[in-house]
Amino acid sequence: MQRLITLTQACFSRRVRSLILAGLGSLMGWLAIAHQPAYAASAVKDSTPVDQVMAEEPRDQAYEEALEVIDDPNGVQKAYKENLKQYRQENPENNGPVESAKDLVKKITPGSK
Repeated sequence: MQRLITLTQACFSRRVRSLILAGLGSLMGWLAIAHQPAYAASAVKDSTPVDQVMAEEPRDQAYEEALEVIDDPNGVQKAYKENLKQYRQENPENNGPVESAKDLVKKITPGSK
């Protein structure tokens, strides 16, 4: 009789252990699948809406300027050169290796000063 009781207790404890382990395993699986918060949304404070940026220059004026550039056959190229000239005036230290290579090529080629 004593033997039967110990066998029953051992069998019962194995079943309880296996049920607990199965429950913990399924709980860990559900927690692994849980969605994490989107950390990209935290940068909202740093970004500015388009309306605030466009408030500096009226939209109608920008639209008219864009129409003038598009209507001229060489307008896009002219606008690009003007923007590039303005950028270089604002950022003179950004003459990278490309600009220095262009200068060297101009010095080396015959007929250029």
